[in-house]
Amino acid sequence: MFNRKSYKEIAKKQLKGRYTTPVLVTLVIALITAVLGLPGFIEAFKSGSYNAITSHNGFYFSSEYTAPETYSLLITLITLFITGVLEIAETNLYVTLSRTTEKISFSTFIKGFSLWLKGFLGYLWMALWIFLWSLLFFIPGIVKSFSYSQMFFILVEHPNVGVRKAMRLSKEMTRGFKGDLFVMYLSFIGWNILALCTCGILFLWLIPYQNMAFTNAYHALKARAINTNVLHAEDFETN
Repeated sequence: MFNRKSYKEIAKKQLKGRYTTPVLVTLVIALITAVLGLPGFIEAFKSGSYNAITSHNGFYFSSEYTAPETYSLLITLITLFITGVLEIAETNLYVTLSRTTEKISFSTFIKGFSLWLKGFLGYLWMALWIFLWSLLFFIPGIVKSFSYSQMFFILVEHPNVGVRKAMRLSKEMTRGFKGDLFVMYLSFIGWNILALCTCGILFLWLIPYQNMAFTNAYHALKARAINTNVLHAEDFETN
């Protein structure tokens, strides 16, 4: 059973008295993301609309675009690389928070950089498949974003698992629960609107809350998959 209310309530308790590092990490990622997106935004403004595959709390969305000629492949790869590394480092932070009641330092986020290769390859592989599904229509891309949403959690908890296998495991874990994950995502819309009204300041606390809740959902989905023999513990041990 998928209990989103429970995951969110647990997230509040997990973050109580431990918001400092998640807020700081959220701010750092937001600043880096803004810098990365600035060249593309400027080019898009000059030459028309464009789209890059973007991430929000582990979910990836894509839409049609016409890339500016000056937006080189090198810049795109650098952006994907940095985004992937940040994604896996951030995931490492929340998985660690979910495993202990102690306060977590900023160094926990930094330690996640040791998984930089998995972060880059995982982000690249996921973005590629979501982009391909989005070519059929926008909705399949959204569905697949939820299907692949557990990949980074798996890569953090089980570094020996390869990227392609992590995607397969994520698909099995989310089978029958993509709708639940979507509803959980929608349940934060009111908070997101409120955060916009604060000029984005509230996002510094909202994003950690969302990430923590989805981390709890990951643990529940994984436990259910193992308990119902959809997957086995051994599946997470090797590539």
